[in-house]
Amino acid sequence: MRKGPPRKLILLSIFSILALLYGIFFLSPTTTIPLAIFNIPILIFFFPLVFLFVYSLFTFSFKSKVHGILLGGFVVTYLLFRLNGLAHPFFLIMLLALFLVLELLFSNKK
Repeated sequence: MRKGPPRKLILLSIFSILALLYGIFFLSPTTTIPLAIFNIPILIFFFPLVFLFVYSLFTFSFKSKVHGILLGGFVVTYLLFRLNGLAHPFFLIMLLALFLVLELLFSNKK
């Protein structure tokens, strides 16, 4: 009997994109969540949601957890670079080269 697509990944992708879209449309980037004596910025929740969405989408698409983790890490790292003002194309090329080397490293072990 042939297995269908993993429904957990589809549900994770849908829930994470819905939470991400809610955060984008209804919350300001400067919003903080008060927790006891700490004020937690909303950006701390944005990047894990982006990673979960990209990870689950590409793991479902490529049927490989390694590809999902690498692409999720690439997207989040690039967004962190942009957030910190490192928007020069050289940084994108270097980041792409780094993740291609990691892909070759992990695909060579199989």
